[in-house]
Amino acid sequence: MLHIVFLLAAFVGSAFAYNDNCKGSGLCGNSIRSDCEKAIDSVDASATYTDQAQFSVGHCYMIYATNGAGPQPVSGQTIIDTANEILITCSVQSCGSIGTSYNNACPSCHVTLNYRS
Repeated sequence: MLHIVFLLAAFVGSAFAYNDNCKGSGLCGNSIRSDCEKAIDSVDASATYTDQAQFSVGHCYMIYATNGAGPQPVSGQTIIDTANEILITCSVQSCGSIGTSYNNACPSCHVTLNYRS
């Protein structure tokens, strides 16, 4: 019985979480990493941001998005932490999307780093 509870908890947890990924433009790579670091540095950790907040710098496109879930206010620190997690997890290409649901109640909310021209 306990085994079934763990399996059910794992299924429910994964069913509602954002699908983290390291996908992005074919032009993603270490060449945009410093621009992404500058974009992250431009976020005010003490501010509150909502859907479609953008922090792009140079060739790095950075956005907080909710995928239609409304404004979903989130702290700048959450955006910073999530964007840094992308740089760590997706180190080779420096692009990807990671959900912010571990810090708020929005399972579709995420931060994306990608290439822009």
